[in-house]
Amino acid sequence: MQILFATHNAWKIQLFTPVFRDYDFDVLTLIDLPGINPPPPENGTTALENAISKARYYHSEAYPWVFGDDAGLAIDALGGEPGVQARRWNGLFSEDVDDQIWLDYLLERMQAVPEGKRSAAFVAGWALIDPSGEVHTREVRASFEIATHPIRPISPGSPITAVRMGALDDLTRRQAEIRAAWEQWGILEQLLDNRTKR
Repeated sequence: MQILFATHNAWKIQLFTPVFRDYDFDVLTLIDLPGINPPPPENGTTALENAISKARYYHSEAYPWVFGDDAGLAIDALGGEPGVQARRWNGLFSEDVDDQIWLDYLLERMQAVPEGKRSAAFVAGWALIDPSGEVHTREVRASFEIATHPIRPISPGSPITAVRMGALDDLTRRQAEIRAAWEQWGILEQLLDNRTKR
């Protein structure tokens, strides 16, 4: 079986590919399909709305399993900024802003915020469309603290990784968090089990 993950983001591909492979899916992404239409504008007011929009846009007979993901970033000391358009910081930057420029802006905005007050959360929306066309959704929140300075190199496509407090290997940590949230959801077990019973 194949699943189309509707993203060009290399960081997200690293995060979710192990999950889909656990269920014996071959993972295609928009990077693998250079001739495919670009994704629709992310105009939703929530990450979940954007995830659903992307998944629906690419669902077809050619791609019966499609997964759309979107994640906002809410920083408590900044009143919830940058919000749903985390990469673009609600219109301040373009989608292809350099990772270092984004990180420098974040640290400048957080300069006066002391340790212990630098809480934030990823607020993600997941949308999985199965071969019947049914949309299955989940919202996931992962809280963390922002360091006062970079504690590891930037993971390309996700500058926040450089200042996310915790284990040194942020990729492995995020993969484990996503796998745990996915297993808790249980949607693929349910859908694949139903297909087997038919």
